[in-house]
Amino acid sequence: MTKKTKNTKPFKNQWIIRSNDEIQKIINKFPLYTKKDFRGEGKKNKRKILTRKETERPGLIFGHKGNKLPLQEVYKYSSSESILRFEKGIITEENFRNNSKSKKKRNATPIYLKKKQYKERHANLTEAQLMEKRRRDKEYKDRVKNN
Repeated sequence: MTKKTKNTKPFKNQWIIRSNDEIQKIINKFPLYTKKDFRGEGKKNKRKILTRKETERPGLIFGHKGNKLPLQEVYKYSSSESILRFEKGIITEENFRNNSKSKKKRNATPIYLKKKQYKERHANLTEAQLMEKRRRDKEYKDRVKNN
């Protein structure tokens, strides 16, 4: 003889799952919030609006993704060659942003540190490498002079 439990009804989930459309409407109300802001972990919002699982669903479009600079700012710090390669589709947006970031950091480096790094970098070159470096430097100077 088996014992019957008092609860004969099947267990139900007490939460109703929100659809992607409902979640997208919530996201559109706050265009400057990141995923962390919706979870209450960010800087702009400390109140939990969505759960982590809801923010990780595929197909949702968030208006802002972290600390990314607008693309116009990225163009300011990029070289003309890098801009051309990005516009032709040779490099991705992520690579384009990384190139810009490193160029911005190089430009902010003081001249005395640049000279020191340059000397250290080229101190132990072979004769063939020195010839190649001189050729590149001459091409660079000609290119700068013509522009």
